[in-house]
Amino acid sequence: MSIAWSCVSRDGIILAEAGEDDGSGNVIKTAKKINKMKPTGGWEKTRSLRSCSYRGLKFHVHEHTSEIDDCSSNVLVWTFCCVYRPSELSEDLAKAFLTKLVYVTEPLRKMPWWREGGLLSAQQSFAPTLQQQMESVQRDARISILRQHVDEIKAIMASNIANILERGERIESLEEQAEQLKKMSSVFKKKSKQLKRMQQWQNAKYGVVLGTAITGAVGAIVIPPLIALL
Repeated sequence: MSIAWSCVSRDGIILAEAGEDDGSGNVIKTAKKINKMKPTGGWEKTRSLRSCSYRGLKFHVHEHTSEIDDCSSNVLVWTFCCVYRPSELSEDLAKAFLTKLVYVTEPLRKMPWWREGGLLSAQQSFAPTLQQQMESVQRDARISILRQHVDEIKAIMASNIANILERGERIESLEEQAEQLKKMSSVFKKKSKQLKRMQQWQNAKYGVVLGTAITGAVGAIVIPPLIALL
């Protein structure tokens, strides 16, 4: 996967994580490095090294707790981390993935086992959802690439039509170009519908998993932790 590992933490305590190492320890090394970086008001990321093909990215949500519960600290710091391959996934898409996790976990972060639980307290209930979100990044990236490809083709063909008009070529050529453009739009529309149906099915499965997480029921899928117990 383009995202090799991710986790959600509260005040430095990993509540749930998902992912696997590449066999050489690079994922674990990068995950531990990004996880140890001090929280700021923005994004943190590890530097790209020639010896490591992975990059770490992290985002924080600072939550004031005075109106929600009685905590020893006035602020809870929620952390969202991931380790990804920059050769397969852009930094913007990695940021979009973590931003999505922020919104996905918003109702869960009000649950007692999220707010007060210890290490891996949400592993059983949320790790399957985390794994699913990681896998969906691949599909979202393909949709983005498909849209970019179609937009580029449309721009090229529009330029071709303009050139034909300037050169005063036969109207038949213009109609042929327009028909090709129409076919491209039709193919893109069909592909978009297929991807949309796939995404709806994935979202439906996610809803089931999220419901399971909220009720605290035992998850059917067991996702083993990667770095939390190291």
